Amino acid sequence: MATGQTADLEAALSRVIRLADEHATALDSPMRCMAASAWVGGGAPAFSKALNEQRTVMQRAFQEAATQIAARLRQLGGQAPRVPSISTSVSVMTAARTGFSGMDIAAMEGLVASLQKAGQELPEAGHRLSAELSALCVPASSGKQIAGAGEWAQGQVGDLRRRLSVIQQEHDSGLTTKAMAGFGLFGGYAPDPGGVDKLTAAAGNGDAAALKALVALQNTGKDATLANRLNAWWHQLGKPAQERLMNQSPQLIGTLNGLPTTARDQANRNYLRGEKIWLGSELARLRALPSSDEVRKAIGEAEAKMRQLASVERSLAQGGRNGLPPAYLMQVELGGLGKTVISFGDPDKADRIVAYVPDTGTTLEKFDGDVQRASDMWAQANFLAPGTKVASIAWLGYAAPQWGNAGPAHTPGTLDDALAGAPALASFADGLHAAHRAASDARFTVLGHSYGSTVTGVAAQMRPKSFADQLIFVGSPGVVAMHAKALGVDSVWVGEAPNDPVGDIGSFGPLQPVTPDAQGVVKELAKDIWKGFVKGEGPFGADPSRSEFGAKRFYVPDSGDSIASFAGHSSYWGDNERGWDRRSISLRNIGYLINGQYDELVPFPESPDNPAPPRPTAPPSLAAEPKSAEEPTFHQIPSPRPAGG
Repeated sequence: MATGQTADLEAALSRVIRLADEHATALDSPMRCMAASAWVGGGAPAFSKALNEQRTVMQRAFQEAATQIAARLRQLGGQAPRVPSISTSVSVMTAARTGFSGMDIAAMEGLVASLQKAGQELPEAGHRLSAELSALCVPASSGKQIAGAGEWAQGQVGDLRRRLSVIQQEHDSGLTTKAMAGFGLFGGYAPDPGGVDKLTAAAGNGDAAALKALVALQNTGKDATLANRLNAWWHQLGKPAQERLMNQSPQLIGTLNGLPTTARDQANRNYLRGEKIWLGSELARLRALPSSDEVRKAIGEAEAKMRQLASVERSLAQGGRNGLPPAYLMQVELGGLGKTVISFGDPDKADRIVAYVPDTGTTLEKFDGDVQRASDMWAQANFLAPGTKVASIAWLGYAAPQWGNAGPAHTPGTLDDALAGAPALASFADGLHAAHRAASDARFTVLGHSYGSTVTGVAAQMRPKSFADQLIFVGSPGVVAMHAKALGVDSVWVGEAPNDPVGDIGSFGPLQPVTPDAQGVVKELAKDIWKGFVKGEGPFGADPSRSEFGAKRFYVPDSGDSIASFAGHSSYWGDNERGWDRRSISLRNIGYLINGQYDELVPFPESPDNPAPPRPTAPPSLAAEPKSAEEPTFHQIPSPRPAGG
């Protein structure tokens, strides 16, 4: 054997090992950034997997090249040293939870910078390795693999820098939302079974059909990631494109969950102004026509829309007055029973968010009283925790069942409207999570009243562990569950006035249990409801106020009205005919729950023989309490009660 050959192999092996020492850890730093920053949702897990795969392939290529040279050296009779392990492990110390939620932009900048460095160094290292192997007549595939890993890293840099630039413009605090962290940066790696990427691309170019398809997909509630995707898409559009879409398709943009509340409000108000002008001219045109059944019907429909529009305007007018924050119009749909979502305070920036889901009989035309309930909850929560940012939402995003001649499928005695409305509520909750700015202690509560609690119960089971932080049920006939654990929300509270007969409907008997999976729950509930009804069991599940259900109860006093009057069913917000009823124990407890002030709750009476004491003029803790400067001062202007009671 020629001594020169072995000497060349020994020198080459030394150079390859040194090359591996210098570059085999090139993708370790990006891996640490990903692991330590705990990216959530979207395509982040897939991105981490792809990064790790490239890192593994690159390190194995260095290992294989060194092993091949050592094997050739031994074949020629030389003394090959033991090839060291070139594989490295990335260990990350799990940090305690901090105020950061979503993504640390500084860490992201480090990730992009380390990817760029790897993208510059690894191709050169791969070419050097290929040259070494070719000179020794050893297969050079290892060098190509290393160069390929570097080219992959470099390919990520441009797109990630562009996306990071968008985030930095929107979030100058150094933190961003989970939606932008998960989808804004790594959305290209996320599974997309619904074809959302194609729809958003078309929608961004002004395709109204694509926008309608996104709204239709949203209404099914099947894709729990849709709101996050839409949030990221919207931020990446840029201001000119956003303004163009809000002018071209205001109602569609205003309906999309996950978009910023301020954008939805602007779009929906644009739509409302346009509809008011159009309806005025359309009514003038119709009234000038010769009378006929068709004309009279068209006039009636247009006049009904005008009344709905006026109701929305009256509700919005409450915002910014008497101590209330601005009102935001998050959805509006004229015609039929009508739909709208109105928030007092911006939920994207709030520390405490509560969404109120109304009862049977609710319509847009007479929604003023329900909106007042939302404003009352804001006033109470704000008063009990001054300085806390509160957002209180009146959510009429479903067609509530109606009394009278509404048809057999739309009466309060069936689950049809709850099953139809729950997907919309689940999607709305997705949107609140997606659009919320990073915060460590934000608390999201959904409060369902009567049939609204039934809708809430179904929606919660469609999003187990991700729907809300807390549920509050008042006057509930049942939430389509046999136990609170089935709802997938850790904190479940129930309030029931002693003279509220609706709250006892769930005690008629059990409903067949269901499996709360996101796509199958509605079908299973619909299948079981008739079976339970035939057996004489309660149509909406177990009574949430009973101890067996497993929810926590809060005190609601007897309103003093007879059970037959059903007035107790509307007593949870106190006597709010003339504004916020600060004397209401029930409303006060609701405020404590919204804020998480559980230790402050007004307790049940100590004597079991007297569970419903005479209604006081004020709770004892408030009787001598001076008027706070933080308390809104409401004018004594009559406001109608909600149609649903």
